[in-house]
Amino acid sequence: MDDMRKGGRQERKNRERAGVELEDGRRLYGTQYERPQLPEPREKKKHTMPYAVVSVFCLILTALIWLMLLPQFTGLRYTFFPNYAFTNQGVIELNDAVLHNHLTAIRQTFTDRLCEGIYIDGFDVSGLTVEEARKKLLDIPSEHGSEFAIRVRVGEKSYTIDSSQVPMTRDTEQQLMLAYAQGRTIEKGEGTPVQRRLAEITERKENPLHLSTTLSFDARYIRTLTDAIAAQTEKKPENAYVAAFDVSARTFLFGDDVPGLHLDADRLYASVMDCLGRGDYYGEIAVEPVSVIADVTKTELMNSFRQISSFTTSTTNDANRNTNIRLSCEAINGVMVGPGETFSFNQATGERSSAKGYKPATAISGGQNIEETGGGVCQTSSTLFNAVARADLEIVTRSPHAWPSKYVEKGMDATVDWPGLDFRFKNQTDWPVYIVASYANRKVTVEIYGMSLGDGTKIDLESKVTRTLEAPGGIKEVRNEKLKPGTRKTTVKARKGYVVETYQVWYQNNKEIRRELLCTSTYKAYQETVEYN
Repeated sequence: MDDMRKGGRQERKNRERAGVELEDGRRLYGTQYERPQLPEPREKKKHTMPYAVVSVFCLILTALIWLMLLPQFTGLRYTFFPNYAFTNQGVIELNDAVLHNHLTAIRQTFTDRLCEGIYIDGFDVSGLTVEEARKKLLDIPSEHGSEFAIRVRVGEKSYTIDSSQVPMTRDTEQQLMLAYAQGRTIEKGEGTPVQRRLAEITERKENPLHLSTTLSFDARYIRTLTDAIAAQTEKKPENAYVAAFDVSARTFLFGDDVPGLHLDADRLYASVMDCLGRGDYYGEIAVEPVSVIADVTKTELMNSFRQISSFTTSTTNDANRNTNIRLSCEAINGVMVGPGETFSFNQATGERSSAKGYKPATAISGGQNIEETGGGVCQTSSTLFNAVARADLEIVTRSPHAWPSKYVEKGMDATVDWPGLDFRFKNQTDWPVYIVASYANRKVTVEIYGMSLGDGTKIDLESKVTRTLEAPGGIKEVRNEKLKPGTRKTTVKARKGYVVETYQVWYQNNKEIRRELLCTSTYKAYQETVEYN
């Protein structure tokens, strides 16, 4: 163990004597630094002659190059030495002919003017600057006074759509730039750029370029103008109409139908845009409006207007009553009820007074028969009601009598009384209807004329008693001091009452196709009444 310790101490001493070399060249001895001794630098050998020779040679070569370039850039000519010029194809010998051609090519290519053989809208702009060409194009007046003027003929009328009505632009600047680019575009190929540009300029002289400006339009304005033309041409057809009705002959007089005109606005617009699109700025378009047939023609009316319905009742032999019936028929005879209008029996006849010729006759009032001026006209209004219902006209106001009438079935009467109790109906159709009423030989007939219900179509009425009301028993006695003392008089007979439903029954070629409830009538039951004093 002692020998090993001795050996370790000896090894450390040896390392300290040798020292340790550091990165900066110094050596560490034990704990002391010591910079090593550097060797003395050696003196460089001098070689200046080769560099001088190379420098002189470069100077001479540069001078020779400049001497060769002087004729090309300054125009000087050597008489003792060949004249040369540098191009992208190499070095060429420079003489007067080559120089002349070169300078000519330079003048032709490096210029601010358009080359020869350029036409815009048919006008020669060769040799002009862009500004001069622009002014020339803008100053040229249009042959027609406008940029475009499309004539539209519609039948015998003529319209014009021109540039004064439509905002527009012309691509003059684009065409000028395209013209200016001629001879200035350098494309790949043989020869120098100048030679290629010169070749293009020469080609343009031999084959002129014709450019055309185009117009751009605001299509919305053109559409507005074509729509206006179509609207002015548009004419609605006029339907045939009923001009008059001859009551005596039962014949109609019809007004003629007039066809209309229609112009397809979409087609007209497309035609104008197509004309402008192909550059026909002063073209002409001819269009013919289409005839539009009226919805209702005179022929159709002649085939459709006829008697719609008719109803007849029989009267009594009471002369005064028949006079009243005749006068009321004359009052409503020939009356026209227009579409949407309402007919009033009381309004048509007015007050049935003796001044008009009406006579006293039996009438119903308060459940008893009385003598009244104009009595009996209810038969005329009832006959009218039956004709109107069979013509499918709208019943507005209708009331049954106090008890059923003998001249019509139950539920088919219509009583009237001036001024409050009225019979009214409305013409809900699109056509006028005419009333023809007459009295002759104790017969009352009312006919309705107008647009037919259709071939083979007719309406009839049917009534059905749904309830019978028994008359109250006993006798109702009422004192009447106007009677002579000891007198008795039966004023109201005992009568049964009824509830009746009346139906409209539709037939097609005599076959029932439907039925509808028209009205419900209630006839009151009456107790026998006796007046006494």
